[in-house]
Amino acid sequence: MKQLVMFTGLSVGAVFSYLSILCLISGFLIAKFTGGKQEGMSGKLKSVVIPVKGFKFHLHHWLFFSLLMLIGLAENIFMYIPPEVFFGLLAGVAWQGIYCYNDWHRVIYR
Repeated sequence: MKQLVMFTGLSVGAVFSYLSILCLISGFLIAKFTGGKQEGMSGKLKSVVIPVKGFKFHLHHWLFFSLLMLIGLAENIFMYIPPEVFFGLLAGVAWQGIYCYNDWHRVIYR
């Protein structure tokens, strides 16, 4: 799975431009150095956990930034930010969340 995500991210970056690859790597490094060292450890920013009727919904940063990418598409944000920069940075952060943590798929906890 990790290789698929890495391949997809680099392929999408190559389609856009070298700028998107630079932004993808920058987003990855920003998330890597501000996030926790491993799953369960808090980074420089606290995790968003939403309690709902005995369950906890963990809004992982990869999920949050993926949602931001969808919102950016829907709201046509590209009048203000070039798509290479927007998708590159956000995809880099999302990629780091999936690639570096083994619990990336655990969103709902008891």
